[in-house]
Amino acid sequence: MTEGRIVSIPLIKFSATLPRWPLEKNSPDWDSFPTLRVNGHELPEGCYGVRIEDDSMIPVLKSGMVAVFSQKESTSALMNIYSIGRKGDVPLVRKVVKNEIPTNEKEGVSPAGGRPRRKSFMTPTPLHIPDSKISPIAESTHQTIFLQSLANPDKLTLVRGGNLLWLHPLVLILEQGEV
Repeated sequence: MTEGRIVSIPLIKFSATLPRWPLEKNSPDWDSFPTLRVNGHELPEGCYGVRIEDDSMIPVLKSGMVAVFSQKESTSALMNIYSIGRKGDVPLVRKVVKNEIPTNEKEGVSPAGGRPRRKSFMTPTPLHIPDSKISPIAESTHQTIFLQSLANPDKLTLVRGGNLLWLHPLVLILEQGEV
């Protein structure tokens, strides 16, 4: 999308649990989302807006602002803030402090590129095999994303890799007067 062109992006709410990503072209809900017209900003394809309804991201995102996210995980995030979809829970808008999920192009959930795999050390368990060089602890137990609310930076939220539906980077913040 080019600068100066008026772009319409869908505006969704994160006030309820989403069983799947709502902005799929074949979804029956596709045409039911209101759209927001954005002018004078260069945005990547596949963007959507989320109206901020709480104060969990003050001072960056205040209630009434619209945060624009890109569905392309490869895009860099403003201030490391992401839209995070979780299985069976309300999606979040948070700052990613640490991401231990390895990059996988098939799943496309990790913004961190090419991190080395975390080492698994032998742990004594009933399943321990003396000659084995593989930990009985599954690698997936270490795959976690640490999220931080800017309003309360001491509180961290942990999301396991298996519970992650999407991780979309923040690309634009629209003030109340621009909406």
